Amino acid sequence: MSPAGAKGATTVSRRLGDDALLVFLSDCHIGGDKGRDIFESPDDLAALFDELAARAGPLELVLAGDFFDCLRIGTVPPGQNRVSATIARPEYREVFGALARLAAGKDARVVYMPGNHDAEVWWNAEIRADLEREGLVHEFALSYAATFESAPGQVVYCEHGNEFDSANMKRNYDDPLDTPLGDHIVTEIIPRLPGGRAAAALQLREIDHVFPLDTIPQWIAGRLFYTLVTQLVRWLLLPLLVAYVAFEIVAYLLGGGDGAVTALFIKIVYDIVLLLAAFGVFFLVARRQANRSIESTPARPVEADMIRQRLQTGEPPPLAGELPGEIAVFVSGHTHAPALTQFERPASGGPGIAINSGCWLRQLQPMKAHFRAPAVFVNVFVQTHVRVFLRDDGLSVELWERLRPSRQSMRVAERLAVAGKLPAEPPAGSPPRVRAAAAVRVAPPA
Repeated sequence: MSPAGAKGATTVSRRLGDDALLVFLSDCHIGGDKGRDIFESPDDLAALFDELAARAGPLELVLAGDFFDCLRIGTVPPGQNRVSATIARPEYREVFGALARLAAGKDARVVYMPGNHDAEVWWNAEIRADLEREGLVHEFALSYAATFESAPGQVVYCEHGNEFDSANMKRNYDDPLDTPLGDHIVTEIIPRLPGGRAAAALQLREIDHVFPLDTIPQWIAGRLFYTLVTQLVRWLLLPLLVAYVAFEIVAYLLGGGDGAVTALFIKIVYDIVLLLAAFGVFFLVARRQANRSIESTPARPVEADMIRQRLQTGEPPPLAGELPGEIAVFVSGHTHAPALTQFERPASGGPGIAINSGCWLRQLQPMKAHFRAPAVFVNVFVQTHVRVFLRDDGLSVELWERLRPSRQSMRVAERLAVAGKLPAEPPAGSPPRVRAAAAVRVAPPA
């Protein structure tokens, strides 16, 4: 391991044997104050580390940013820091034990790259010393570049990706006071979201799970819409219907008379239809206002498009040092949106691969609703990572996912809005699988 407290090179550059496996994992967001920790899958992550540790051959594991979530930790016990306090938590004992077993492997190496939520790992020497002392990390860097022996000019490059996001861009990782807007939102605004029954009804604390981030205004508008509809039905429409039916029945029992039952039935149905029509008008007006609010939200630049455009022009990535060749595979995280796309390389003219490692979190993702109602956000576990290795005459790139069922927490109005659209949940214990794969053809060396 490197000397305790040393930051390491800005870019780690590695030449790997042809039998090596490169693994990129990002955005686990482990740690947080009580009620703010969004990491929910330590057992699944420990299983991934144990699986990789059992593999024969050289292994490079790159923790590609936001592995820890220092921003969600306000205070720590005396004598500890944000990372050591997280490692010491009993519920995380097995996951860090599995990482230590992997790092202790004869042919294994673990590189830690900070993101915008764990930039403190870079500037805080005490944290780096703890990670090395615990046997979890061998080296620290802001970006990573690797080539294989049989493909010396084909670079596999990785950085977290927040440098493509203006709200989370870091200008100086050495400066603890370099705090972009995103830091302040996480540390100051979200913890101060209103509490009480109204906030609980809107489930505002779930905002940490809304992805993609561009859909947060859509999620807020949808929460307001479905909360209002639910409360209107529960406290106005249903009581009015019950009270009206009870009144007419009592009036009938007191009045009696031939044909009264038929008249009572017709009157009840007629007035119920009027109530439902009034509710329908309210629904249409509320839906229109919610959709207008959503459509008026300005679109943010898409990081994936910015990355692809930059790679196609040949401009080096923001955190790259001198690279040993042309980027053939670009790996990033940050957006929590796993995806694999291609780009045209300007030097060779051949296709390259841009891949997002995703995250290891539960997400609230939008699902289109019936009747043009606002989208309903459903729970989905996204647990993905990237593997790169040399096969025959090409670089093979795979996006892996570990499936996990998720419990849905929706109001009746939301369930009706997406009735018949909810996808089937994967069975518990489903094996990991390749979600997407591609290859970069590499000409054999002359």
